[in-house]
Amino acid sequence: MAQPTFKQLAALIAIADTGMFRTAAEKLHVSQPALSEQISQLEYRLGARLLDRDRRGARLTPVGELIASRARRILADVSELDAVVRSSAENLGGLIRMGGLPTLGPYLMPYVVPVLHARFPGLRLYVREATGQALEDGIQSGQFDVALTVQPKAGERMRVMPLFDEALMLGLAHEDDLLREECINAAALNGKDLLTLEDGHRLTEQVKDIARQSGANILEDYQGTSLDGLRQMVGMGMGVAIFPHLYERSEIRNDRAVIARPLQSADAYRQACLIWRENNPREKDFETLGGIIAARAAELLAEG
Repeated sequence: MAQPTFKQLAALIAIADTGMFRTAAEKLHVSQPALSEQISQLEYRLGARLLDRDRRGARLTPVGELIASRARRILADVSELDAVVRSSAENLGGLIRMGGLPTLGPYLMPYVVPVLHARFPGLRLYVREATGQALEDGIQSGQFDVALTVQPKAGERMRVMPLFDEALMLGLAHEDDLLREECINAAALNGKDLLTLEDGHRLTEQVKDIARQSGANILEDYQGTSLDGLRQMVGMGMGVAIFPHLYERSEIRNDRAVIARPLQSADAYRQACLIWRENNPREKDFETLGGIIAARAAELLAEG
C-alpha cells in the first residue's frame, strides 16, 4: 500500500485547524477540489474515515484526531531537517517561531529584540502569545520552535532552560491601608479581596495558591482578561492584585491610581524558562537565544 504524502498530512492538519475546506484550501494556496482529493486519497490509503462533513464544515473523527496528532509531529520533524542545514551555515539566523506568555513577553521582548537584531541581522523572530498549556502543546505539535513561559509542567520530549526568577508584587489603590508598609507580608492579605486573571493563566494558579495560604478572598466573578484590566479594577478600589515585576516596571510605575509593593512570601516569585522539543537540531541556537533573554532580563530587574 502506498504511504501517505506530506501534502496529504498537511491538508488534514489545515482542515483540523480551520474546520472548513474552503478556509483550509486558502491557507494552503490550493483549490478546494484539489484539497478534497488529497483528503480522499489519504482516507483511501489509511482505510479509515478521518473527517465528518456537514453543512457547517468538517471535524475530525476519533481516528482522525489520532492521525492529525501524529501528522503534526511528522511534519514538525521534517521541517527540522531544513533547520539542520541552516544551523550549520548560520549563527542564529533564519526563522524562529516563538510562543510567549501574555503576562511576560510584552514586558520583556521589546528590550530583547533590538539586541537580537543588532547581533543577528539574519534572524527572523515570529512571536505569538498563548497561555502556558497552549505553549507546551504548541511545542509538542510543532506549532512553535521555542516558547518563553514560566514554571512549565513536565512534558514528554521537552527541553527546559531556566532563565531567571521574577518577583511578584502587590498592586493596591492609593487609599489602601496596606500602603503604610514598604514590604507587605502575604499574611496581611487575610480577608482581602484579591483579583485574578481568568483561569488558564499560570499566574492565576500562583495567585490562587497564595490566596489559599494567606486567607485572601478570590473574586471569581471579576476575573480579568489581561493585566491591564486587573490594574484598572485595582485603581477603582475593587480589590488588590498580584503583578509580575516586569509588568510593574513597565506599566504601574507611571499609573497614578495604583501603587505596587514587594510581596513577602516564599511563593511570591516565578521562574521564567525557554522550552523546546528534545533533540531539536537548533538546540544550540535556542540556548544562545535563552542566554540573551536571561542577560537582558537580569539588567532590567537589576534596575529595580
